[in-house]
Amino acid sequence: MEHDKPEKDYKNKYEECDGRFEAVFKYTSAASKVINSDLKILKVNQALVDLLGYSESEIIGTEIMEYACKEVVHHWEDLQHAMWKEGKQHFKLDACLVRKDGSLAWVHVTTVLFQQDGEYFGFTVLDDFTYQKDLEETEQRLSMALENSRMAVWEMDLKEETIIHTAGFKQLFGIQDPLRSWHKEQLLRQFLNEDAEKLAEALQHINSESTIDFQGRIRTADGVVRWVYLQGKTAGERDGQATKILGTITDITKEKLAERDKDDFISIASHELRTPITAMKASLQLLDTMKQAQTPKAAGLIAQANRSMHKITSLIDDLLNVNNLKEGQLRLKKTLFRIGSAIDDCCLHVTTEGVFDINISGDLDTEIEADSERIQQVIINLVNNAMKYAHGSKEIRIDVENHGAAVKVAVTDQGPGIAEEKIPFLFDRFYRADISSGQYSGMGLGLYISAEIIRRHKGQIGVESTLGMGSTFWFTLPAAS
Repeated sequence: MEHDKPEKDYKNKYEECDGRFEAVFKYTSAASKVINSDLKILKVNQALVDLLGYSESEIIGTEIMEYACKEVVHHWEDLQHAMWKEGKQHFKLDACLVRKDGSLAWVHVTTVLFQQDGEYFGFTVLDDFTYQKDLEETEQRLSMALENSRMAVWEMDLKEETIIHTAGFKQLFGIQDPLRSWHKEQLLRQFLNEDAEKLAEALQHINSESTIDFQGRIRTADGVVRWVYLQGKTAGERDGQATKILGTITDITKEKLAERDKDDFISIASHELRTPITAMKASLQLLDTMKQAQTPKAAGLIAQANRSMHKITSLIDDLLNVNNLKEGQLRLKKTLFRIGSAIDDCCLHVTTEGVFDINISGDLDTEIEADSERIQQVIINLVNNAMKYAHGSKEIRIDVENHGAAVKVAVTDQGPGIAEEKIPFLFDRFYRADISSGQYSGMGLGLYISAEIIRRHKGQIGVESTLGMGSTFWFTLPAAS
């Protein structure tokens, strides 16, 4: 009986191996199948059923090529022929399969030839990489879109300050550097000195909750100065700190040139209008002194003409102020003065008319060091807005709060309020919150000019409003040291 033992051991080991293969085949997450020399599918696991979307009974007896995309069938047939006719023991290829629902599945195919009971079979594993293929195609489409646009994508490591970027990044700067990685200093060197300093400050102070929204001038390799719009937002987090910045950079030279042409036209037109309007204003003032000798109708027409002239003069002043702001020609003449005195002076035109009640309260004796004329311009604008848009309520409040390092001035009306979606745009140039009715005059420059004046004083400006409950426009200024 001893001579029977090796045969039994061999049989046991074979059965054990076969059992392990069956378990691996059945439960592996890799789609698997077994085929015979006629290329018929004899056996499949659940992973392959899930991959193709057909039931096991629908797949058994078919050929895998029946599911293959046309463009890979011939290549697969060549390899199958080499295996079964020429004795090739294994092969690999990437193939595309059509699922039952018509969608495509991309797979890495590995087929190995094995023998059992004197017959050859093929064991195939299909590794699904559809998501990777879709990602690659998406990246290709994105790259093509970026190459055909004026936009490039960049990513900066906040610790190492290295920058990786798309091909359009170097194309934008006109640089032939073969490296795909830059350093922050290389980026800053592309900008004109003044803009490079501003960008460096923005990058230095970015945190996990802030963004970069920067426009600046670069000098390309061939010496051309171009305007670019650089945006970025932090991403990734380690120990509560952002690890990188993801962003885009776009060539906006055409837009800037068009904007400059528009500003030049506004500036020239405004200056040219000043001369005839000044002459007309003088004539109207002279006629106004003679209105005692005019008929009541003529006197009324003169008064109406004076009011219209005042509106035209205000509009031209706004246009000139905007141009001065953009050209950096708005000079501040700072003096030390009481904020209460400035408010009294600029509200005199309202209180003397007696139509609106202005209630002034707070720390009126607080002194600030600022350009008194410009600050009064801001207050007048906020008060005039309250009179214009909240005309149904005759009360306007001006409150002054001394917060030590800063002084806050708030102008509150009891008007209809402002819709929440409009608030972020109120201080934009030429934006008007209510243009549907057409009953409010103006070009939407007042708040823009006010915001620029406050920012140049190193202060802040904002608004709080609720529909039906009025609005509060406020600004802060550094207190006198």
